[in-house]
Amino acid sequence: MSLFQSVLVALDMLRLHKLRAFLTMFGVIIGVMAVTMTVMISNGFQSYMTNQFSKIGAKTITVMFDPGFRRRGESMGKIGRLTSEDIQYLRDRCSSLDISSPSVMVQASKATYNDKTLDGPRVYGGSVESFKLNGTELESGRFYTQEELEARQNLVVIGIDVRDQLFGKSPAEGKLITLAGITVEVIGVAKKQTVFGQSNGKDIYIPYTAAQSKWVGGDRLDYIQATPKDNVKPDTAMDDIWKALMLKSGNKKVYRVDSAESILGVFNGLIASAGLLLSAIAALSLLVGGIGIINIMLVSVTERTREIGLRKALGARRGLILMQFIVESATLSLVGGLIGMGIAYGMGSAVTIITQTTHWPNEQGLPTPFPLTAAVLAMLFSAFIGVIFGFYPALSASRLDPIVALRRE
Repeated sequence: MSLFQSVLVALDMLRLHKLRAFLTMFGVIIGVMAVTMTVMISNGFQSYMTNQFSKIGAKTITVMFDPGFRRRGESMGKIGRLTSEDIQYLRDRCSSLDISSPSVMVQASKATYNDKTLDGPRVYGGSVESFKLNGTELESGRFYTQEELEARQNLVVIGIDVRDQLFGKSPAEGKLITLAGITVEVIGVAKKQTVFGQSNGKDIYIPYTAAQSKWVGGDRLDYIQATPKDNVKPDTAMDDIWKALMLKSGNKKVYRVDSAESILGVFNGLIASAGLLLSAIAALSLLVGGIGIINIMLVSVTERTREIGLRKALGARRGLILMQFIVESATLSLVGGLIGMGIAYGMGSAVTIITQTTHWPNEQGLPTPFPLTAAVLAMLFSAFIGVIFGFYPALSASRLDPIVALRRE
């Protein structure tokens, strides 16, 4: 009997005992489905994280003053914050940087226009490059220019929610609003952008020079954003920034340097590790399925004792009997794996459709591409389980004495 004939016999046995075969395959079905679904969801979240970070610039580096990294009892010296001078300091000493932009946070409890008020706006003072760094695009109007920034003019770009609350659907450009006691002119409206569920709809952007002179006072900065040149890796640029800052501070760790790419790597690493762990746990059900397979194959050997005896009496060698039952066991497990793959594909498609309909975790939903490689590996592993757990029943069948087998009722 050839391998192909053995497979046909195995499929015929599945057809004759449908319910018993399905119950035997159930553990394998659940195992393959669980492993495939875990990989699908893990890949979906990694894709989501990458997409979200791409909106704010995966290569963006953030520099903050954070004296919490100092050693106990170590003084900060003359350094007490980030200032506008630090921008030029980094530009002069870090040749790996392409763009470096200052940022200032303005505390404003509300923004008003005539009798209309918007509570809790988020006001950011930045440079002309800040819009490019953060991927901000315009719905209408324009951004402020470098000349206007240097002149410390009271100009703002507002988010869509600010426009709708204060002006309704009428054009916002040219209107004057009051922000933390200062009157500013609206020159543009930013397109709505949602990152990790946080919208920029209530954001207000103002030249950092105006923020410093009108609200903050002095030349204080809250943080600095930078990007490396095209041929420079973010890690290299971060090292350059760190060395320059350590030189400035006298090796006192009063700064923190992070990049969106490094944070993304941490998140994706955690998601991948969690997915691997969950996949390993889910794969345990394949072992449970293997126990079911060895049980049903032992029953099958007992039921077909006379058939085995007749085959051996007609000249069938032990190797052929062994192969027949191993093929049946592997086929049983492989079919279960195929069913598990099909169920996982359907459930993954359902997850994608439901999340797109409910706009969770964002407008595009959570895409769950089918991990063909992982699914095939899980299916092959299930077939391997079938071979391993089917070997003992097959060996028992091959060792039967034909005369004893033919006499057994």
